[in-house]
Amino acid sequence: MEDRVTADNNNSLLWIKQFIETEFKFKQELINRQQEEIDNLKKNLEGNQDLITDLKEKLQSCSQTNAGNNQLINKLLGDITKLQNDIDWYKRTYERRSLLGTIKEKIKRYF
Repeated sequence: MEDRVTADNNNSLLWIKQFIETEFKFKQELINRQQEEIDNLKKNLEGNQDLITDLKEKLQSCSQTNAGNNQLINKLLGDITKLQNDIDWYKRTYERRSLLGTIKEKIKRYF
């Protein structure tokens, strides 16, 4: 009977050992997969950080270009206003003048 108890104990110990080994292998595989996933995520994070840096540089460049364009637009609007004033002056001078004033001006130019 003692041999049977020892055999049962040995069988139980063997089963526990196999169970622990199986669990250990499973846990180790799980750890390995998680480590691979962590490594992949780190690589993606590094790539994303590089992309963010590039996009920040492009944004800064676009902001500078935009500021330059705004200055140019403001200058052109000023030029347009000056030209519009010149056009108005010519209209007042040549289109709205009397016929006598126009003839007088041409005679002055001729002599």
